[in-house]
Amino acid sequence: MVKVIFLDDGGVMNDNNLRASQWRELIAQYFSPRYGGTINIWKSANRYAFTRLWNRYQQIITDTPLIDFNKFWEEEMSQWLTEMFTIADINPPPVNQRYKIAQKAEEWITPRVKSAYPGIIDVIMNLKNQGYTLCTASGEVSWSLKGYLTGMGVIECFTKLYGPDLINTLKGSNVYYENILNDLKILPADTLIVEDSATQIKFAKELGINTIHVLNSLKCEELSCDYHINRPSELEDLMDNID
Repeated sequence: MVKVIFLDDGGVMNDNNLRASQWRELIAQYFSPRYGGTINIWKSANRYAFTRLWNRYQQIITDTPLIDFNKFWEEEMSQWLTEMFTIADINPPPVNQRYKIAQKAEEWITPRVKSAYPGIIDVIMNLKNQGYTLCTASGEVSWSLKGYLTGMGVIECFTKLYGPDLINTLKGSNVYYENILNDLKILPADTLIVEDSATQIKFAKELGINTIHVLNSLKCEELSCDYHINRPSELEDLMDNID
């Protein structure tokens, strides 16, 4: 019987396409008054720096998914900040302050992003009221998840916000899910993962975790998931049939 539901963020709770444009605007609103430079300069700087960060991140997941995540992320966020300042032609902060500055920027930005899928906020609240333990299982760090869920008004519904930082493991293999299960001391049969990624569904199923694939009308991979839904708002109705 399912007791714990793990929700991915982007693609399940939030629309990444809506989020991207808001991030660029909010980055500019945060950095421009604090460090100088125009809104448009910071937008362009973030577009360049984030693209490079994302490409490095995807390469690491492919090549070495079992690295020390927290060390890797501190280096990556510091580099992201450095590249933004360089493109904006503004002297960057001291090296030993860059990671904290990047983290503070994220903590300011994420609660202000409004990208939740239609109906998902009610679904989250109703699942919590039905007695399920809700956690995230995301590739994003826990403080970003806290910001997004705070902005959605559902932070109190979640017991733990698993990003890679809490278990020091990239979301790039079944070890990510294994470490979450070990941290919570729960059995795979008692858990359910809601994911939009076919690869992540595969990793979870390798451990015997129940899986729901969210297609979102964008991804139609053929895979052996336990259940699938077309949009996140259908999750609550499906859960009525699972138990």
